[in-house]
Amino acid sequence: MKVLVLALSLLCCTLQTSFAADTVRICTYNALKFNASNEDGRIPHFRRILDSIRPDVLLCQEVDDASLGARFVGEVLTWTPFAASPYINGPDTDCQILFAQDKFDYLGQRRITTTLRDIAEFTIATRPTNGLQPDTLVLYAVHLKASDDASSASQRTQEVRRLIAGMTNASYAVIAGDFNIYSPQEAAYTELVGPAATRRFVDPLGTTWARNTAAYAQIYTQCTRQTTMGSCGGGVDGGVDDRFDYILVSTELAPRIVQGSYTPFGNDGVARLNSAIDNPPNQRVSADMAAALKCASDHLPVYVDIILGDLQAGVEGAANNVEWLHLLDHALEIDVVRDRDVVQIYDMQGRLWADHVLIGPTARISVAGLPAGVYGVRAGTRWASFVLP
Repeated sequence: MKVLVLALSLLCCTLQTSFAADTVRICTYNALKFNASNEDGRIPHFRRILDSIRPDVLLCQEVDDASLGARFVGEVLTWTPFAASPYINGPDTDCQILFAQDKFDYLGQRRITTTLRDIAEFTIATRPTNGLQPDTLVLYAVHLKASDDASSASQRTQEVRRLIAGMTNASYAVIAGDFNIYSPQEAAYTELVGPAATRRFVDPLGTTWARNTAAYAQIYTQCTRQTTMGSCGGGVDGGVDDRFDYILVSTELAPRIVQGSYTPFGNDGVARLNSAIDNPPNQRVSADMAAALKCASDHLPVYVDIILGDLQAGVEGAANNVEWLHLLDHALEIDVVRDRDVVQIYDMQGRLWADHVLIGPTARISVAGLPAGVYGVRAGTRWASFVLP
């Protein structure tokens, strides 16, 4: 696994060197009813957490007044100059974006209304240093209806349909936030990532998972607390047993995800289920960091790294149009450079799914049994990625 991570890191470095690309980190975080009167001593915790993640773009949900932007820019995101989008006070709580000013220009925002709260559309553009045109990135911050009942699930579906109807057709698009989805069979989920989606997005971790199940503990994001906390912003209890927070990407953007970078920060994979993020002691972060995660919010932040800036903006599908790799009829066709080279297929968590020896001139490998998601392919010394619908 360590060899794989090193190889993927070297690949990213090579891309950046060869094409003057930038790797940008996008993070989503439910800030738990953040307002001036409910800050509740959480700013130092947010600073500790986000200084460790160091995102270039931060999408916040449950923003309850204009104080979050000023306080996060001035006291939390301090490693480089950040800016916050203008706060728009809609019904219920709101969403806001904060971005590194040395990497992005803010182009504006738009709201898509639903019966509960607005979905926010933010448009930013890269600041290229390689002579290419900027890449435009459109991000949707969502906070869908909560609760595990038929009525709430139906409302989530209606909210997603409003999003789809009002969505841009820009190639590079992201939907991120607190989806409150309880199952990959929910219509609110399948209408975004399923095969019949009007415009299909990609869940980098695939579409096979379940809540409150030890086998999927490593992807859960809610809840950081086992019991209700009297301070720390309020929030809910219940333990780490749900996957509510996602970063979904357009099919055009999916091949640009850095393999293995999708991370629910602070989740060490221990099957706590109905226990807090620090019970038993967290194996991935320090006790101080686990305490910060527990107090800052009842959700964990999620982040992913994406490569931008190495191609002219608007080039459709260029990231995975490598000459030697083709996805056809649930199979990979690979042009063989040298007989007996080994081809390996990895998912976004670094797990090996296929390991074959290449026999030329063209090898064909079935991927029919793989879950939907983004995969990395190594064939000898060559690397590429592909999206499996």
